[in-house]
Amino acid sequence: MKEYTVADLLEAREKRVELSAQLQNHYKTPLLVMRVNYPGLKKTNDVTLNMIQDMSAVICRVLGDKICFKSLQQGAEGPIFLAAVEEDVLALKGAAIELEEKHALGRCLDIDVYDRLGKSLSRQELGYPRRKCYLCNDDAHHCVRSRRHSETEVIKFITEKFIKYKNLKGIG
Repeated sequence: MKEYTVADLLEAREKRVELSAQLQNHYKTPLLVMRVNYPGLKKTNDVTLNMIQDMSAVICRVLGDKICFKSLQQGAEGPIFLAAVEEDVLALKGAAIELEEKHALGRCLDIDVYDRLGKSLSRQELGYPRRKCYLCNDDAHHCVRSRRHSETEVIKFITEKFIKYKNLKGIG
């Protein structure tokens, strides 16, 4: 799989923001954006691709005909699932948090929800605490900012979580 540069990553983020704005202008709905919380510059790989494919199918089952557009993108940010959803934005964010909290792969994902104007809703706005680190259960934001854990440790956690999930489903 291709290794991207930091410049590629920044450019990909800008393009995702532009695409998100275009989708919201067109569909006039909240937008759900899902990525794997995968460190480093090799964000597109077998684990992240399979994880996003599996979890986008879960989201499609949960939201059903409320989804008026969906797309799976690949690039420097890794695989990304986007969905324009005809749903109350607070209910949509609640469903996203439920997946992050209760699904076997939820901790590995970042599921952002944007209102019709493009503003991201935070977990705190719905009364949920900030996300916890995979490895030490401290505030995830602190661990990421301080680089408390190595890329290798985080990748190992995500890979093991995915393999365990696949084995439990009888797919591994």
